[in-house]
Parts: sequence; C-alpha cells; structure tokens
Amino acid sequence: MTEWNEALEKKILKKSRFVLTVRILRILMIGVLIYGAYMIALAFITDGMQVAEENDYYTKLALDWTVPNIRGANGFEEEEVSVFGTSQLSYPLVRKVGKAEVVVGEAKVRKSLFNSYSTIEYQTPFRDEFQQTTFYYPEDPRNGNSLDAPAHPDVWSTLEKLHEGTVAEVAFSTNRFMTSEELVTQLAPYDIDILWMPLHTGEFEMFTPGSWGNGGGDLSLNTVFGLTGGQSASDDFQSFSFIHRLDSETLQDSQEMMMDNIETLLERKSASYYEGFLGLDYLNERHDYIEKNGFTVYGAVVTGPVKELLKLEDEAMVTGERLGQVELWNWESPTPY
Repeated sequence: MTEWNEALEKKILKKSRFVLTVRILRILMIGVLIYGAYMIALAFITDGMQVAEENDYYTKLALDWTVPNIRGANGFEEEEVSVFGTSQLSYPLVRKVGKAEVVVGEAKVRKSLFNSYSTIEYQTPFRDEFQQTTFYYPEDPRNGNSLDAPAHPDVWSTLEKLHEGTVAEVAFSTNRFMTSEELVTQLAPYDIDILWMPLHTGEFEMFTPGSWGNGGGDLSLNTVFGLTGGQSASDDFQSFSFIHRLDSETLQDSQEMMMDNIETLLERKSASYYEGFLGLDYLNERHDYIEKNGFTVYGAVVTGPVKELLKLEDEAMVTGERLGQVELWNWESPTPY
C-alpha cells in the first residue's frame, strides 16, 4: 500500500482536474455538435416545407382582404430561424395610385411554433397610411331599413382644383347592395381601375361582427372584408399569379381565386392560424354566405386621372366618397386630358 503524502495528494488532484476538464470539453463538444445538427435539421425542415414562403403568401392574402388598397410587395427578406423554431420575415407595403405602386411602409412577420405567439406588425411612416377606409351599408341587414352615408362634398371640390396631370385614389360606398358584376358594369364607361370592393359576407345575419359604427342613420364596420384582384400559389409556394385590378375580364377569376384560398385555409389550417395569427375572423361563416349568396358589394376603391374620377360625382349610386392619395401623372394615356 502506498503511503499517503502531500505529493500523492497533489498528483491525484492534478489527475482529477485533467479528467474533469476532458469530460467538460467532451460535453461541450457534444452539445455544440447536437446544436449544430439541430439547427441544420431545423433549417432543412423549414426550407423543405417552404414555411417562410407559405407565411409570406397567407399574410399578404389576409392584408389584401382586410385593408383596402394596401398590398405586400413581391418577395420578402427572411431572418435565420431561431433555436425555438421562430421564423421572421419582412416585406414592403405598397398602395396603388394610378398605374404605379407607392411604398407606404413595411410588414414584419414573426411566426413561432405556436400561433398564439405569432404576430404581424405593420410599420408606416405616417399614422394615417393604415387608417381604415370607412364604407357604409346602404341598408341595415338586421331589419332592411334604408341607411345613409355621410356626404363629403369637399372631395369633388378638391378634385376640381387638382391639376389634370395628376392621378388619385377615391373610395366610395353605394346607395344599394349590388353584385360585383353590376358594379363593374356600372363603372366600365370610366377610364379608372377598380382596386377593391367591400363585401357583405353575412354580418348581422350569420354572425355579429366584433365592432361596428352606428351613427343613427348610418352603419359601418370597423373590420371590413373585401374583394380585390385575385392571387394564387403553387403547392410549394414557388410560383404565383396575381391580378392587379377588377374588370369584366378578371372579375370571375378573382372571385374563384378568393374562394379557393378561403377553402384551402379552412381545410389545411387551424382556426388559431387564420383567426388568431392572420386576423380573419368568421372565415367559415363568410365562405358559406358567399357560396350561397354570391359576391355582394356596397362600394369600391378606384384610381385614375383626377378629371375622370370627378365624373363619378354625377353617378347616383356613389355616396360617402373619400379622397385618398394623389400622385403625378402615371396613366396609360400619352398625355393628360
């Protein structure tokens, strides 16, 4: 038996420290390798499943349906997926005025593994960029009583004063419910583009909307659902098609695309995704109402030369008009009127 002494004690302690250091380094190396393998696998899975492309498509779709004439621009910037599986992406927000798209802000999408912790944030340099355009019901769906829309005569006087070498955006309500085909036909004689139309999707009939405004003789919704130029994506979200305006040639395709997208969301996604994350409430009820009753509209957002927009003042159906953004001439005609 070796006699215990100070030298032996130091030797044992030194060996123990060495063994402990080796074990710690080994654990750290294993941890680094596991973390690297996990991140590679996570990136491979998210890339292979086109998670970013899918969220990019559906967030832009929800924006199209709920905010008049604000769209997400093509493409997006993606950040590296976090260790917890959270992906983040961003893309510019644009508004169409005339034939040109004007950048008005940026969308930042944060999608975690849980829909309840996922967010969409819209950043705009001016507070009123995202101010909801108000559309007024021509009649009360609850009782059929006729309703009015507040008049804004300054819209027409402002258009009269604007130079003919400008284009503008105008939103208005209609004095009666119309089919989308009827409204497109009514606006066909004017040299304007129809960009967005508010839809009646069963509010107050199949469901009670979350919030609305009732000024005595008028009724408006705080969250509007609308028809715009359609879009579709391939199953792998690698190819897309877009329609940029509503007219007699594109209306049917846009409507079919909208219904296809709604049905895909209802079939493939949970309510927490399309309601909680995308903000598309009562989507199933809206789908059933449109499927049964067709596309019922009560207004529009249009754009075109200011002097052409001014002609809408003589349209008996136009009410509750609002003037939006004005830009320099960018219309198809070689010279302004």
